[in-house]
Amino acid sequence: MKRNLLSLIAIFFATAVTTLTAQTTVTFENLGLPVDSFWNGSDASGGFTAGKAYFYNSYNSQYGSWAGFAYSNKTDSLTPGFGNMYSSANGKGAMNSATYAVGYISAYGGPTAISLKAEARGKTVAGFFINNNTYAYQSMLNGDSYSKKFTSHDSDWFMLRIYGYFNGNVTDSVDFYLADFRFADTTKAYILKSWKWVDLTSLGNVDSLTFALSSSDNGQWGMNTPAYFCMDNLKTMDGVGIAEVQTPSDIRLYPNPVRNRLFVEMNFTSDTQIQIYDLSGQLLREIDGNSVQNGIDVSTFRSGLYYVRILDGSHVISKKFIKQ
Repeated sequence: MKRNLLSLIAIFFATAVTTLTAQTTVTFENLGLPVDSFWNGSDASGGFTAGKAYFYNSYNSQYGSWAGFAYSNKTDSLTPGFGNMYSSANGKGAMNSATYAVGYISAYGGPTAISLKAEARGKTVAGFFINNNTYAYQSMLNGDSYSKKFTSHDSDWFMLRIYGYFNGNVTDSVDFYLADFRFADTTKAYILKSWKWVDLTSLGNVDSLTFALSSSDNGQWGMNTPAYFCMDNLKTMDGVGIAEVQTPSDIRLYPNPVRNRLFVEMNFTSDTQIQIYDLSGQLLREIDGNSVQNGIDVSTFRSGLYYVRILDGSHVISKKFIKQ
């Protein structure tokens, strides 16, 4: 019976088509920044458009301060302090790109929000890549005059919450931990210093996104941890509708079903990332594409169906495999 069931499932996946919606990727590369510079809204424009999304910005000319979104190609991942608020924690964008967005949440500025435009408005947002800002990263790593050093002893954490809105109503929210020291196994504690994918499909159809930061480190005036994060490669649906298309024929998972090692056959680039999810949507593995030539060890996975998500910097491709 088990063999017959697996055969039927394998036949289904071999003959079925994949339902996909075309996407637009917001990369920020075409915003025209000089080398090693940033835009923070000092032109009083109130924001900027990239892809099919509008990023809000509020700039206070009296104090030279801003809130909302800026964009940057700064590369200084080492210098601590307020003066280095425009660099990502690893000094580059997602997939080794140059330019990325910087979000700053301030009670004294406007909203940190994104409004979807044109065909993307009212559709599902696939997600985006996220990283810490260098100012926030160094503050959590070493502490500073305002913020404490994060420790497992204090079970510290730093979290971004993304809200989806449609017609003024919240559809749902997604939480992502930029730092987490709450693990019983202290070796799992981390402060994010690389770009990770945030899946926003659970928000459903949205016309805008808003962002909020919270931390375990708080004082008399609110959160002590610098309220910054970095974003890149926001993927929005382009609204052309659902298309029935074949899964790309140049990508193959084998053997499928698999017992021990899963191989991915495709033309890898330096940008390729491979993620494996179970049916509940939990991320089980994340591997650089250049590291999978010898296969992916899935021997400890339980028997069942799993998803492989392949990200190449401009596309997200999903495949399925069965673990015996």
